[in-house]
Amino acid sequence: MRVRKGYKKIVAYALCFCLAAGTCGCGWVAESEVGQQQTALAESDGADREEDFRLLPEAELDYQVPEQYPGVWVSLGGYDSKGSKEVYFCGRSLPETFRVMDAATGQCVYTGRLEEDRYDEETGEYNSYGEFTDFVDVGEYYIECDIIGRSYSFTLQEERLREQFDLTLTQIRQQGRETLSGAESVRAILQQVILVLLSYELYPDLYEDGDGNQIPDVLEYTTEAVRAVVGRQESAESDDLAYELAAALAKYSYIYQKYDSRYATDIVQIAAGLWQRAEKTEDPGDEARLLAAAELYRATGQRKYVTALEASQGGLPDKAEQGELGRYDYLAAVTYLATKQKVKVDICDMLIRKLMNRGGQITEGIPHLAHRETDLSESAIEEMMWDMALLSAVNYMITNYEYGRMIESQHYFLWGCNARSYCFWERDISQRPSWTACYLLMLCDMRVNE
Repeated sequence: MRVRKGYKKIVAYALCFCLAAGTCGCGWVAESEVGQQQTALAESDGADREEDFRLLPEAELDYQVPEQYPGVWVSLGGYDSKGSKEVYFCGRSLPETFRVMDAATGQCVYTGRLEEDRYDEETGEYNSYGEFTDFVDVGEYYIECDIIGRSYSFTLQEERLREQFDLTLTQIRQQGRETLSGAESVRAILQQVILVLLSYELYPDLYEDGDGNQIPDVLEYTTEAVRAVVGRQESAESDDLAYELAAALAKYSYIYQKYDSRYATDIVQIAAGLWQRAEKTEDPGDEARLLAAAELYRATGQRKYVTALEASQGGLPDKAEQGELGRYDYLAAVTYLATKQKVKVDICDMLIRKLMNRGGQITEGIPHLAHRETDLSESAIEEMMWDMALLSAVNYMITNYEYGRMIESQHYFLWGCNARSYCFWERDISQRPSWTACYLLMLCDMRVNE
């Protein structure tokens, strides 16, 4: 008690001293002295210090709050209620279980376990995943767990993959009707035609004839695009896309001949003329040359095309041996293997091995989902989409569980199951004709193997 009284006396003396100072003028500066002090400060610092004595009318905040994203990652595009379903977790510490919560009631409807944890030394975080494939009730949900919180909401729908498939086809039709302006827009549509026709060639049973005219709707969409590029080719200056145009038209004519043989014949003749012109004027190392040769050989059976394919210099075997196969070359290999024309067995064996090796390289080259970058450049997205298209084609030829898992994982990644909850479909893929077609191939593979 004595100590507390002594402390109170000290405080009282201090308050009295401050009051006396204010009354007697100690520490108080007259107006004239204020002016002198401000002048002296300005002279000593070489600048006007008047702002230092101004009271701000409101706080000035000049900093940015970092963006926050959930530590629980789900597909923002939802899941097929009867398909496989995965959720990913990332955080400094992870729980052992997670809960699927009904978004309307907030009630837990399913409990699952996290699989093995992986530690990222660079970020100092753990990542893991969980499955809730056996939960099939249609509805809207979110994932919740201890420590790291909850995910964004998502839906479980019947035939969700089919809905996304139809959405992609609608986008492809719209893109095919857009006005072509410049070489790059023409190239994008040609690539789309090639990839869409490949998806139809591999998975024809997935495509429907909605209007009942005995022609699958996807081929009608492709016909519109073909008419547009042919009309441009006949009326405008050359875009130096002769080989790509020849490849797209030859592939189209081969597939479309059963529906309109006369029009298909006219188209393949245009393709043959483009090839002949390109052989005289274009670079023999053009990346689309062997693809055009493969499509024309399958459509016509003429030996000059297979000679180019099998050439000891610049042909598929030579480029494969040199490790120089590009994306069009792999598609040429797929067509060479699928043709009913005469081919060499040893070359077929070599191409199958190369395709298998490339499939392995693609799967090994894609990091675990938790470490995939989302701030990707345009070229990186393009490479990713073409890799997925080729992997889907290879998985059709040589069914591989690991390939299928990678395609599915990449699909969910593209729909926002990533560190930034960034939806590549909405902001990137659906805006580019060739990327949209690559995604269509992924969906074909997933629908067949679901």
